Amino acid sequence: MLVLDYMRRTGQANPEMQLQAEKYVAAGYQRLLTFEVEGGGFSLFGDPPAEVFLTAYGLMEFTDMAKVYPVDEALIQRTAQWLLAQQQPDGTWLDQGYSEHWRVDAKTPTTAYIAWALIDAGYADTPEVRRAIGYIREFALQETDAYNLALAANALAAYAPDDSMTKAVVKRLYELRVQEGDAVYWKAATASFMGATGESGSMEATALAAIALMRAKMYPEAVSGALGYLVQSKDSWGPWYPTQATILSLKALLLATETAGQAEGPARLRISLNNELSREVVIDETNADVVHTVTFNRGFSPSGVNRVRIELEGGGNLMYQVSTRYYLPWDKVPPVPEEQEAITIDLAYDRTQLAVNDEVTVNVGVRLNVEGVVKMALVDLGVPPGFTVLSEDLSRLVEQGLIARYELAGRQVIIYLEDFAYGKPLSFSYRMRARFPLRAQTPPSSAYDYYNPTGASVRAPLEVTVVE
Repeated sequence: MLVLDYMRRTGQANPEMQLQAEKYVAAGYQRLLTFEVEGGGFSLFGDPPAEVFLTAYGLMEFTDMAKVYPVDEALIQRTAQWLLAQQQPDGTWLDQGYSEHWRVDAKTPTTAYIAWALIDAGYADTPEVRRAIGYIREFALQETDAYNLALAANALAAYAPDDSMTKAVVKRLYELRVQEGDAVYWKAATASFMGATGESGSMEATALAAIALMRAKMYPEAVSGALGYLVQSKDSWGPWYPTQATILSLKALLLATETAGQAEGPARLRISLNNELSREVVIDETNADVVHTVTFNRGFSPSGVNRVRIELEGGGNLMYQVSTRYYLPWDKVPPVPEEQEAITIDLAYDRTQLAVNDEVTVNVGVRLNVEGVVKMALVDLGVPPGFTVLSEDLSRLVEQGLIARYELAGRQVIIYLEDFAYGKPLSFSYRMRARFPLRAQTPPSSAYDYYNPTGASVRAPLEVTVVE
């Protein structure tokens, strides 16, 4: 929906592209509705009780979605009203012990995030939001963590960007920046409410800080450095690893397009590979705010050493990213030592030679190798073509409380583990039935922290043979 909003604002949405984007938005909208709890609010899987953080998160999603898709106004209203009803007499929102998944321990950032969601949804002029803003103004400057302070700054900037306390909080946030060359970023000392830490947490904090600075119209040079940091932090596939970091980064970049001036161009780029194949890109005011992708699929050096040359003619300050993709047979992939894996997955089939309609049992073991608790771990299990997963086995695991949820997605079984703890390994099994004679490989299987996915452990595909 953020991409569709961007394309509409910049006039780049052709009918075919817009139709495809709207299809994805519609599917996402229907999926989000399934997480609403009877009686109001949202929870992780739609089961009671509802959680204030996830409800505020949902409200933000619906508010953004309403810019490009017809969202039921009654849905936004009842979601906002549920949040307003959860407020404490002092103007804050608390965990109150019923949220086991999303937790920011301090009152100020909790209150700031929920107030920000309500303000953007059109509820700034309510007694509850006014009380919340009063509390944030009183205590925001006591926050020492960049992530917490960025949440407070966004609530204040959304409510009154020119207020003196907003300026003071944004100034304090600016002072917490880290500058390395032209890049500017903010380090998150604690986990985000989505559980992101380390690099993922810093990406979230940086995107939040950039949004606050832009809304307050302060420190444009820091905004430029932060946007540069976010662009540099993308993975080779385009997003920013965890979902929340991607959403916040896209919000920051989208907001930047609204406030950006005219391009300095035109600029002409010539990109060459090994001084032979080349492509040219012309950048002017009509396309300066889009990502231009240049792909080379031939002309590579047999030695494996390749030289990419980028030549610029004309004005402008441009950022670029070079990424490569290559094939490596699984038997050539070096094993990762277990001590370097945050989560280890072991996978075995009880047999790999079957006949049509035979069943195979998949045995899975998962363990956390670092002390602590992962709020949400995902186990992604490859399913060989021509096999049907017996979902009753997985449903039984949910009923027994061994797993939180599962999804069957094409050639994958996705297992969700909540509050996965060190020292408490998990073992489970499920069955698959062979439907057709074939010889095939499964997709690879993996396990990772959903909100810090960079340390995923991956297991090679397994080969199975099915005869008549």
